[in-house]
Amino acid sequence: MNVQDKRQWIVIGVLVVALACLAGVVIFGGGAWFLSQKGDGSTSTNEDQDGTTVSDSDLILVPFESVVQITAWYLEEDTYYMGWTGSGTIISADGLILTNAHVVLPDKYFPVDALTIALTVEDDKPPVDMYTVEVLQADEALDIAVLQITADYDFNPIDKNDLDLPFVPLGDADSLILGEAITILGYPGIGGATITLTAGEVSGFTQDPAYGDRAFIKTNATIAGGNSGGLAVDSEGRLIGVPTQLGYGGDDQFVDCRVLADTNKDGYVNDQDSCVPTGGFINALRPINLAMPLIQAAENGEVSIVGIASSGETAEIPQDTGVLFEDYFEPPDSGWIEWDGDTTRIEFISGDMQISLFEANYFEWNNPGLWFTDVILSAFVHIDEPVGDASFGLICRYQDIDNFYGLEVSEDGYFWIFKYVAGEYEVIDEWYGTDLFPSSGSFEIFASCIGDELALAVDGTVLISVNDNSFLDGDVGVIAETWDLGGFTVSFEDFIVFSAD
Repeated sequence: MNVQDKRQWIVIGVLVVALACLAGVVIFGGGAWFLSQKGDGSTSTNEDQDGTTVSDSDLILVPFESVVQITAWYLEEDTYYMGWTGSGTIISADGLILTNAHVVLPDKYFPVDALTIALTVEDDKPPVDMYTVEVLQADEALDIAVLQITADYDFNPIDKNDLDLPFVPLGDADSLILGEAITILGYPGIGGATITLTAGEVSGFTQDPAYGDRAFIKTNATIAGGNSGGLAVDSEGRLIGVPTQLGYGGDDQFVDCRVLADTNKDGYVNDQDSCVPTGGFINALRPINLAMPLIQAAENGEVSIVGIASSGETAEIPQDTGVLFEDYFEPPDSGWIEWDGDTTRIEFISGDMQISLFEANYFEWNNPGLWFTDVILSAFVHIDEPVGDASFGLICRYQDIDNFYGLEVSEDGYFWIFKYVAGEYEVIDEWYGTDLFPSSGSFEIFASCIGDELALAVDGTVLISVNDNSFLDGDVGVIAETWDLGGFTVSFEDFIVFSAD
C-alpha cells in the first residue's frame, strides 16, 4: 500500500481516565477484567488459582483485543492519504466488524478509496496495521455499518475462514436498566495512540419515532469523538451498544476542529482561517438490537449501503397573496449588485442572476438590501458551468458580512445549513447526501426561516430542518461556493420572498 504519512494532520490518541481510586484491572492471558467498585464503596474479593485477588461479583469483561482502529484513506496520484480514523469491534472470528456508518462512508471533503484496520495487540501499545476491509452493510440514518476483512494491509486477498480472530459476543440492549454498569473501549481523537477504557452507567434512553423507545442508550461515561464506532459492553462482556451520537462537551472542548471555510474572507480556505468545530464528546450509544438486521445480512454476504432518506414532506409555500418581494431580474430590483473581478463575476442576463467563481475554495453571495423576519424563500437554479462539487443556495437573516444563515446544496448531492456568527463559520448540522435532485438542469430550491426553525427543500421536498436562534431577522439573498475546483457558474431566476404568517 503506497501510503503518504499524514498522521500529523489528525491526532490519534487516548483520553486519560483516572480510575485508580475507583477500580483495578487484572489481566488474564489474552483478555482483561475490570474490577468495579460497589455502590457502598466496598468490593468483595476472592483469590484466583494463581493467588490473584479478584471480585466474585463485580468483574466486567474487557475484551480489548476485539477493538480495532479503522482508517479511511483517499487516493491522489497513486498515493493513499489518511482522511480520518474511528473505532470498531470484531463481532465474528472470520472478520466481521461493527462500526458507525460515518466512519466508513465518504463525506463532503474526502472520498473513501480504501479502509484499513489496525488490531489491538497490547493494551499499552499502539494498534498494528493488519487488514483492509470492505463495507457489506451501512445505514447512514442509523449510523451503523458492518465491514468484512477481505485482504491484508497490502491488498493481498485472504480467506476469511483462516482468520480466527478474537471477537465479542452480542448482548441484548433491551434488557439494560438504569444504573447498569457499562464499559467502553476505543481510540479517541485526543491524548495519545493507545486504546482507552472509560466506565459509566446507563443514565437513560432516547426515543425516536423511527427506532422506538430505545433509539439511543444515554450514558454518563465521557467518551471522546474518535471513539465513534467503538465498543460498549455490559457487566458480562457482551456488546450492547456502539458509541454513536456526538454532543458538545463544554466550553472549548471540541474534539475535532478543521479548516473548512473562508472565515477571514480573504477568498481562500487555508491555515489562516479559523477552524470549524465538527465533533465533540459522545453521550449516547446506538443499541446493538437496532444493528442486528445489518449484522444478519452481512453474515449472509449481502451488500447494502443506505443513505439518509429525505423526510418526504412537502414544503408549505403560501399562495401569491403572501408574497413580500419578488424579482425576475429584468432588470433587477432593489439593491442587488453587479460585479466583474478577478475571482468572481455577478451579472444579469436575460432574466437570470448569474454568479461565476473562477477560483477554488471561494464563495460569493448577493443581497437585495431588504429586511424580513419570518419568511420562506424560493428561486429556480440552473447550473451553467459545472465542476462536480460546487455548492449554491439561499441565505436569510443576513445582518452583515460576518453574521447570517446559509442553506446550501452541492452538485454532488450534499446539503447542509450553516451560520456565520462574528465571522466564525459553523455547520449547524452534519453534511448529508441525497440523490433527490439532479446535478445538472434546472430545479427549484426553498429556504424556510421561521422562528428558530430553518429548513431547506428542493423541488418541494424537505431535505433538512434544524433549530437555531442566533438571528431572528435580516436580509435575504443567494450564495454560490467552490471547493476543489474553480470555473463554476450558476444562475438564479424568479427569486421570491413569501410571508410565513
